[in-house]
Amino acid sequence: MKIAARITLLAAACLTLLLTLFSRQILADAIPVTALSKSEIIRLGELMYRDGILPSGQVMEGFIRGDVEVDSTAFSCSSCHLRAGLGSVEGGVVTPPTNGNKLYLPYVRPPSLNDIPDRAGRIIYAKTVQERPAYTRETLAIALRFGTDPAGQVFNDVMPRYPLADRDMAILIRYLEYLSAEPSPGASSTEYRFATIISDDVSEADRQALLRPLQSIIAQKNQQLALYEDFIKFGYVPTADMKYSFRRATLDIWELHGPSSSWRSQLSAYYTKNPVFAVLGGISNSDWGPIHAFCEAERLPCLFPITPFPPLSTPGWYTYYLDKGYAQEGEAVARYLNRQAEVTIDTPILQIVQDSPIGKGLAAGFQRLWSEQDRQAVVTITLSAGQLKKPGTLAKLIKKHKPAALMLWTDAVTAQEFPKIVAMPSAPKMVFVSFGYMGKNLLSMPDVVRDRIFITYPYRLTPYVGPKTGGIDARTPILASFRDFDDRRIASRTISALQLSIFPSLSLLYDNLQRDNLLDIMGMQMDLIVRDYERLSFGPGQRFASKGCYIIQLGPGAEPELIPRSEWLEH
Repeated sequence: MKIAARITLLAAACLTLLLTLFSRQILADAIPVTALSKSEIIRLGELMYRDGILPSGQVMEGFIRGDVEVDSTAFSCSSCHLRAGLGSVEGGVVTPPTNGNKLYLPYVRPPSLNDIPDRAGRIIYAKTVQERPAYTRETLAIALRFGTDPAGQVFNDVMPRYPLADRDMAILIRYLEYLSAEPSPGASSTEYRFATIISDDVSEADRQALLRPLQSIIAQKNQQLALYEDFIKFGYVPTADMKYSFRRATLDIWELHGPSSSWRSQLSAYYTKNPVFAVLGGISNSDWGPIHAFCEAERLPCLFPITPFPPLSTPGWYTYYLDKGYAQEGEAVARYLNRQAEVTIDTPILQIVQDSPIGKGLAAGFQRLWSEQDRQAVVTITLSAGQLKKPGTLAKLIKKHKPAALMLWTDAVTAQEFPKIVAMPSAPKMVFVSFGYMGKNLLSMPDVVRDRIFITYPYRLTPYVGPKTGGIDARTPILASFRDFDDRRIASRTISALQLSIFPSLSLLYDNLQRDNLLDIMGMQMDLIVRDYERLSFGPGQRFASKGCYIIQLGPGAEPELIPRSEWLEH
């Protein structure tokens, strides 16, 4: 009886809780839109615009081609009009702006590739109207529900129609009025304020390798502005584009000290004192996670930091990374082995991992991708540096497990063991090591073992043809030889990011000075061919620009050739 009574009481409590929550939701839904705060309208409208979720928590209904229902969580407004609501261009298709600053003005569509008749038979899937009068709240509601603009022109069928209730429609329209209505902090019609972030575990040489190109390019931009201002004084009439291309730029250095647990408060103090539009670059040898979390919370773009440990499970929106760091090298080995015909479901594979952030990062990258490929379990053994130094440790493990493929995710402590490993009767046919972890120490390998040792190499091997204008990259030889096995490419990667991605994107903001607009524009970039990587590729939501890695071997001699044993492996 006691148990039954408790169950009854528990059920009653649960029912009371559910009724309370339901009642609160009903009351929330009943609050007039005019009584909602600006922050609440933005929160609710953002859910509808970005995620396709109504204020009630239900999925927002949408229909295309008349009566085909679509899931708005996968077909949200921001999918086409992007986060900043300023529209997109893809494959010659122009998607118009959808924020209040643009909707409440007459619109003339910019030229599109689709204005030229398509002789290849390509389907034109999202043409937009050539021009329309300004919207009002009433005509905007009609457009969203029925797909016609203020002039009565019918939208393309790919644009969903949303049968929203009046209150939900009012929230969405008010949200669009707030969307990209004001410049983001750190930007104005005359200035951009930037920062870069450096932790105290970075050597002075690496620090200067980051700061020199950053400060030099900022100085060049300010010099160009000074010349432009002189031209104006002498009566030069600028084009419409030039008016937005020259803004003064400043660069703050946010230095982080002490344990990473204290970084967030340090970053908050810097940002409160002087808000910036974006973080350019940055460098740390530690986990970038606390910096990533801060930038996501503040909706602050952090663009291409030099970090071996970017967060992988939560890539977020506001941080662009050059690559996945050490994890990318581990992934490359998993991808390479998966393509080898002789590696079957029964092939024994062993990972020996040094107990360090680098070793664990390499192993995690391999294991994550290997598991996704539904392969057999891999034996993973983690050892301290002291254990790895003990003679015979590796030999015992190899003799016990008899792996056909061995990953040595260790630093140079195991390099002296290579000849012994290869000479064993049960020696693995392939031994994989990390370029990033072992670096120039790999050059000391005896020639006799080099045909068994496979090296991850996350940088370009093919010749690089730089800009014909004689830019920095064109004058600098490619780093793809044994001489550069210890080079972190801090300066060259920073220069490529600034010159080919960040500043070209900033020049396209015009007077729409929103951080989300900058990231929207970067996401629409074409693939970039750069000095250090075979390719940097972009797309909405993609936050790791380089997704590839080679598997190489060293040729014979003291000045070995770098021999590719794979193509540029990409996920």
